[in-house]
Amino acid sequence: MDTIKLPDKWLEHDRKVKPYIWSHRITGYLHTALGLGCLVYLFLQYRGLHFEWWLKGYVSRPILLWLGYFGIIGAAWKVLSLPFSTTHHLIEKKYGLSKQAFLPWLWDYVKACLLGAVLGSVALGIVIFCLYFFGDLWWFPCATFLVLFSILLAELTPVLLIPIFYKLKPLEDGPLKQRLLALTSKFGIQVRDVYHLGLGEKTEKGNAAFVGLGKTKRILIGDTLYTKHSPEEVEAVFAHELGHQVHNDLWKGIGVSTFFLYVGFFVAQWVAKRLFGVSLDTQIDSPFNALIFFVTLSVIQMPFGVAQSWYSRSRERMADFFAAEVIGVGKALADSLEKLTFQNYSFFKPNPILEFLNYSHPAPWRRITSLKK
Repeated sequence: MDTIKLPDKWLEHDRKVKPYIWSHRITGYLHTALGLGCLVYLFLQYRGLHFEWWLKGYVSRPILLWLGYFGIIGAAWKVLSLPFSTTHHLIEKKYGLSKQAFLPWLWDYVKACLLGAVLGSVALGIVIFCLYFFGDLWWFPCATFLVLFSILLAELTPVLLIPIFYKLKPLEDGPLKQRLLALTSKFGIQVRDVYHLGLGEKTEKGNAAFVGLGKTKRILIGDTLYTKHSPEEVEAVFAHELGHQVHNDLWKGIGVSTFFLYVGFFVAQWVAKRLFGVSLDTQIDSPFNALIFFVTLSVIQMPFGVAQSWYSRSRERMADFFAAEVIGVGKALADSLEKLTFQNYSFFKPNPILEFLNYSHPAPWRRITSLKK
């Protein structure tokens, strides 16, 4: 399939967007290098431990010690990250994809930092709770509670989290809304409503999604999608998302992530104990040791991330098949994917190695070619 000759307009587009994509990648690589450098600094001659000793002069309770330790490190990292995040924003502005002025964008950055601090504090609280009450088996209930927390967040996302950054309101009644609701009804998918997602105030990029669980389940259609694509194309994009719902891909994805989280926690606590002498259940008053564990967990999760990307691509192919073969909108979906690739400044044919390692969707050229067969 890789030998298929691509249309000249696709190849020209890929050449056009290459500087844009590589500007983001280089910025990301430099950001990662800075993060690794900061970790080396913290670990070098136990400077992270020295910081812990200093903090213990002010607080002694483990929960406050952990919150203070990771809170200060997290805040420092966000300050150091600001130039890189600003660069990403400026790249979007340079290529005409972002509509945000700097100050509104900065406010979104601050909100994201505050939200991350709240969610991170809850996660740390879960870890400490499990260390207190479950001893050397703490990793198993900890992973379980973190999974339950992620499910709760998935349910709250459309009612609490997305509105922090984007305007959400029910889509006005009309033929498009009725077509989408009729499709969900046909396949027994219960949704609260079809919602307008206000992307257009901030970006030119288009998107659509099912979000939420149970009573909070909603259809989100970005205004940059339904105003720039035909109703047939919007319906086709929605049919792809509906395929995920019919196939229960959200719950399957949670199951896969849960499996890898359990394995990651088990291996990370074993490696941290054997290689670094870190046993959190007996060293609960040492956030520096917790940092060692979390870094170890992040490294162990890397190959799992590749496996999860492969699994995600397989589910995306099945959702495309559902839209094409079950709903019968393969051509409209292919046309919309082509438009979205142009609109979102994505590669039609990215580097196959990078695609294999971290793309959650098959490359656009693969999807469009398959849909047009």
